[in-house]
Amino acid sequence: MAIITRSAPRGAAAVLTANVSDMLRAKHTPTGMKREMHPEALSHTEPHPVYVATLDDLAAGKLLANARQTAWRYLLVQHDEVVAEAEITAGHGGAKGAKSGKRKNLEFAGMTHGPFADATIDGLHIAEALPETARADYELRLLKVPAVYLVALWLHRADDDILIPIGQPPTGLRKNKAYTEAGIIRALRATAERTKAFHEAYETNRRKRRPRKR
Repeated sequence: MAIITRSAPRGAAAVLTANVSDMLRAKHTPTGMKREMHPEALSHTEPHPVYVATLDDLAAGKLLANARQTAWRYLLVQHDEVVAEAEITAGHGGAKGAKSGKRKNLEFAGMTHGPFADATIDGLHIAEALPETARADYELRLLKVPAVYLVALWLHRADDDILIPIGQPPTGLRKNKAYTEAGIIRALRATAERTKAFHEAYETNRRKRRPRKR
């Protein structure tokens, strides 16, 4: 058994290759690149879908059910080293949760170099060593909850989900540790409540300061 990837929309790889090649030829490389990238030496991994959940999803305890796919993510490889990551937008009208829907108007969302590229590889090593992935196939996804600065590998199958926070996860979670959805929600409950209260207070204050129409 293994960690598997779902097929990306037709044409996504072509959109990726054309845009990355154009950027590199124009010397528009991501800030902080440690080594020069050459189009002819680059390859990419199979993509995995990117899902985004909101603060309300987290606070309501519907983190995965309400997560919406927004993009396809590729890791860019040069000489067997991950050097960057890039995303292709998944288009509009995507369904929630595991339903991906039909994708139209694929667009290049950008190329970045940052800690999450290397962190993904570290997280995958942990994922591949789990007893669950030795017994069954799990689909690889990436979950983002921007409101609480959470980025996690999401291993999905019809009857099970495993989340592995990567990078520097929020307080209450350990990076590269496998969690259930319930474990993530429980660990972040206090953070979600504080963040939600802050946002609500900010919006209330902003509305009070809005000038009245005469």
